[in-house]
Amino acid sequence: MDKQQITDQIKWMIADGNPDQEIEALLVAEGVARAEAKYTLSVIKNELFPHEYPLIIEPRKNRNYLWAALLITGVLVSLLILHLWRTQSNPAERGITPGDMILLMKAGPGVYTTELNKINIGWTYNQDNDRWENKHRKTAIATRMEKLLYMCPVLHDHSFQDYLENHDFRKIIYSKPGNEIFQNNEFTFNIQTSEHYTMISLAYR
Repeated sequence: MDKQQITDQIKWMIADGNPDQEIEALLVAEGVARAEAKYTLSVIKNELFPHEYPLIIEPRKNRNYLWAALLITGVLVSLLILHLWRTQSNPAERGITPGDMILLMKAGPGVYTTELNKINIGWTYNQDNDRWENKHRKTAIATRMEKLLYMCPVLHDHSFQDYLENHDFRKIIYSKPGNEIFQNNEFTFNIQTSEHYTMISLAYR
């Protein structure tokens, strides 16, 4: 519990007539030293019933250290839990590969949103444009005339082409600048690069 929750719990226990020993035990269970627990209880009682319970004087410095330690501990625990949640719930972020495109082509559009978000987070289906978009990565995927189209920012390395060449795709000689074609016995990849974007199409032969 945080500081406010502990304080509220103690107030309810006082109102219900719980003995001081039980309230102090609650504070000790929350990591408060026994001496500090007595002081904290006296502060809350003084706040509720100032005439019946005079405040026990204690150096303010020690109280500040206690609450600061409780606050820091709570923040650290929260950050740890958040980190573990992100690690478990988010997939490893990476770019789309030719292998991913082939799996999507074979699976069909019904699974695109789910499968794309396993590769990198942020994919949604845009019904107006009839395509899947990841605005954070400025990428899109669509199906047109039995082709799977993948549009992304200009590929500055040759990892996509290297993947194809290492998986039994052969490069077809093509004279048009900025256009590369790779084929195997089943598929054809066409990679077209402009100044700002790369368009990759995948089709059955």
